Amino acid sequence: MTATSTALTTPMRLMLGLGLGLIGLVGSSPAALAFGQSPLRLEQPRGVLLLSNPSSRSIALSLQVFAVVQHHARSSAALTPLEPEQAERWIRLRPSRLRLGPGASRTIPYSVLDPTRDFFLCGVSEQGLFTLRVCSRWRSGQPPAASLPVDQASP
Repeated sequence: MTATSTALTTPMRLMLGLGLGLIGLVGSSPAALAFGQSPLRLEQPRGVLLLSNPSSRSIALSLQVFAVVQHHARSSAALTPLEPEQAERWIRLRPSRLRLGPGASRTIPYSVLDPTRDFFLCGVSEQGLFTLRVCSRWRSGQPPAASLPVDQASP
């Protein structure tokens, strides 16, 4: 083996070793944390959001409002949430921060204050190295999906 080929393989070996070590850490971590949020479409200006924690550990959640952005002709939630003052002009939520115990669920009432704005209402949970985000969508001026013909209803 030449010095050049040894130099190229040593960093690859190091990266492979680090990757396997990280996989071992992930594999030995406690039960994965998760949460549920429904409905995924906010179709009424007033209602309740159901948050649930199916995991075996307690989790902290915050409800945040995200603007709608277009990316490759598809709508999605912006990467950063609206400032709380702006979000409070679009939707009222109480509480917006909570902790859910293992297997617990909670309903959070909401009121859309500005029905002319499209937005995502997302439950956000910081969990170790990961941030989990589950979003519900409010669409301005769209009739509820139940009243649309089947060929016009979107997922």
